[in-house]
Amino acid sequence: MQQIDEDHTLTQLANAWLDLAVGGSKIQEAYLIFQDFSEKYGMVLNGKAVCCIHMGRFDEAESLLLEALNKDAKDAETLVNLVVCSLHLSKPSTRFLNQLKLSHPDHMLPKRLAAAEDNFDRAVQSIT
Repeated sequence: MQQIDEDHTLTQLANAWLDLAVGGSKIQEAYLIFQDFSEKYGMVLNGKAVCCIHMGRFDEAESLLLEALNKDAKDAETLVNLVVCSLHLSKPSTRFLNQLKLSHPDHMLPKRLAAAEDNFDRAVQSIT
């Protein structure tokens, strides 16, 4: 019975995300699970990309995320991950950030960015 549960799709996906959270050598195991699912089902590009980000393989992550973006141009997690990749690759992230702001204005990233910009502006005004 335990073997059947370990092979279940949801169990494997949960294990992949857990492995990713644990980090270290477990990231490679998570990547392999996501790789297997992408070959079987053509999905989970974001999961593979996050593994690549954690392994420092930003070019590969960016490629996966751009593929995911072509499938769903408004997916919040894809856009956030593209912002992260762009920053690590020293590329402009404005396009993805603007798309995120337009399609998901209540997402945590645009809200926190706006709050940080407001705090910065107040700090500048307090010293001038």
